[in-house]
Amino acid sequence: MSYSVEVDFAPMYECIASLNAFLYKQNHTAMDAGKLWVREVQDRFAPVQLQKMREVIALAEDFNLNPYIWSCPGERTVHGFLSWFEDLTTGELFEISGRFGQSVPANLPELRSSAAEMLRVWDAGYFRGIDPQILAGLQSEADSRRKTLGGGNDMEVYEQATAGMRLYPAEQLKQVILIPQYHPRPLVTTAFYDEFVFTSYSCDVLPPEEGRPAAALLRLTRALSDETRLYILRLLTSQQLSFTEIVKQVGLSKSTIHYHLIALRAAGLVIAHVSGKSTAYSLRLEALRDLPQQIGSYLES
Repeated sequence: MSYSVEVDFAPMYECIASLNAFLYKQNHTAMDAGKLWVREVQDRFAPVQLQKMREVIALAEDFNLNPYIWSCPGERTVHGFLSWFEDLTTGELFEISGRFGQSVPANLPELRSSAAEMLRVWDAGYFRGIDPQILAGLQSEADSRRKTLGGGNDMEVYEQATAGMRLYPAEQLKQVILIPQYHPRPLVTTAFYDEFVFTSYSCDVLPPEEGRPAAALLRLTRALSDETRLYILRLLTSQQLSFTEIVKQVGLSKSTIHYHLIALRAAGLVIAHVSGKSTAYSLRLEALRDLPQQIGSYLES
């Protein structure tokens, strides 16, 4: 059994990623942009617009637009995608969802209209004003990553892009779509379907300010500066452990361990072994090998 990996990018993907980064409060603490970015963006919208966004997201639940973006045959800017999306017949809407085995809400046509309206508000109030270097950098990343595919190394490319997420072949899995994203950094988000997996991976496409350390170096040093995280790494040195096993051995709450694992994964210090619906973790030593050189290069630059 094996799967093939495709790297895809379009501005519409990042529009969705930025909106989700803004709306999902549970991720704000873990994101590089943080709560300061959320507050700054929030000031651009009227309270009634913010409330409408939250209502639509709540109605959508686990419904994901990535299969539609990937299926769109034309221009996939915000305007281009939404024009195509809104012109789909009810039958076409359900056909695309059915192709991916996605759980389809009964009110899909109404949800489509609400989502399109919300995305246009988000685009006008925030997304169309972002630094154009973000989209250019993400496209460049996709083009470069695409060149590394071939020769039966798709699983390796996936693990490198996600900084340690190892996706094992499954009986039904045929296609994996890798999508570079900027706004939710350093989070990696994945949507699983019967034959498809969509994984959006973190990319630092903008350089740090003059004299400041690169984001990857910061994540690595921060991850290593915490006693609990070092203890988790020690536990994972010679064995794979599930999330539940890590919680049991460390003796802290699930939410606390979840936060620590996000930090360790963001630094590329753990391998997440994903097989079907189960995930286990182990140490990823290669993240540590270049640490002295990275620190030395930064201090001497």
